[in-house]
Amino acid sequence: MFIAVLQPEDESARQRAELLRKYVMPHKNLIYSICIKYTYNQEDIEDNYLEALANFFKYMDSYDPARPVKTWIYAVTKRLVADLNNRNRNRMPPDDNIDISEISSSLSDEDEPSGNSMGMDNYREFYNDDILWALDRLKPIYREALLLQQAGYKLGEIMEITYNNGTLQTRNVETVKSRIFLAKTQLRKLLTRDGEKRMD
Repeated sequence: MFIAVLQPEDESARQRAELLRKYVMPHKNLIYSICIKYTYNQEDIEDNYLEALANFFKYMDSYDPARPVKTWIYAVTKRLVADLNNRNRNRMPPDDNIDISEISSSLSDEDEPSGNSMGMDNYREFYNDDILWALDRLKPIYREALLLQQAGYKLGEIMEITYNNGTLQTRNVETVKSRIFLAKTQLRKLLTRDGEKRMD
């Protein structure tokens, strides 16, 4: 996963961005090393690192400067990675048989993300210019699958939505996984691990 950061248009977001630059970004290598150390699956390290940065941005104003910053960063990152490991462990295995009726009945509203305010119609509000530039260079079917995952949909839900949208010919989770994988691979070529456009 890549970093999803709201543009700092309001005062609160500006303050959090400033605190993030001051306290967290000087220690981004520490965060990355914690992700390497505690992430179960090697392929999730980059995603967990970007999730950690997004998490720090979201809750930056809760940091107490009286606390040692490295201790705080270590504790927060380790706890987040543990949560992400648990979430990723519950992902569908590649050979899992999917009960379509079960998935359909679990969807509350296919047009709204699961417990998230980001959707296909407003995702541009949630990413910085460099990430939007990279997203615009993805094939639409890859971008759609990735953004649905970022919005909080599970693989089975993404399969149903893209099938109903006509962008998936058959209900096949492996195709969805492949599209997400290819989208992330392409984004890593276009962006640095901090979500900035590569200059090389």
